[in-house]
Amino acid sequence: MVGGTALTLQLGHRRSIDFDLFSNREFANDSLLKNVRRFYPVDKVYVKSRGQMTIDVHGVRMTWYQFPFIVPHQINWEKIITVPDVPTIAAMKIYALGQRAKWKDYVDLYFIFKQYSLAAVMKIAGKLFGIEINERMVREQLNYFADVDYSQIVEYLPGMSVSDETVKACLKQIAVS
Repeated sequence: MVGGTALTLQLGHRRSIDFDLFSNREFANDSLLKNVRRFYPVDKVYVKSRGQMTIDVHGVRMTWYQFPFIVPHQINWEKIITVPDVPTIAAMKIYALGQRAKWKDYVDLYFIFKQYSLAAVMKIAGKLFGIEINERMVREQLNYFADVDYSQIVEYLPGMSVSDETVKACLKQIAVS
């Protein structure tokens, strides 16, 4: 497991709205869907394409991605599932900003950067993504919010709420420092 859910398990900052599961190997959507249906009713199939499948199970959105990079899963959470550590998730989040700009990713990065520097995250991103990551572009993305998708409401956990303006100001400061 990766993404916001894996991060929430470690930081406890917001509710997760979906499950993101990654593999660096190809998978067969029909076989995967059949296996899920053996245990749970699938309410809806949103995406079923090569390298990606998104479904709803009991109102929970689940997405499987074929991710072309090997991402280490350093943490074994409750002996149930493995997840990357926070700096690795941060590297994945900044990579994702280049693909899509979702507000929840900016919020996640705000909380991550309270503990880790952009330089530390960029170092990991460079190891994971090589030439596919560009620090100048990352800094621009952290400082630009005009095309951000705000459609998914961020629901903060108790004591963690922060204003959008605070998130933006912090990320802008990180981007220019």
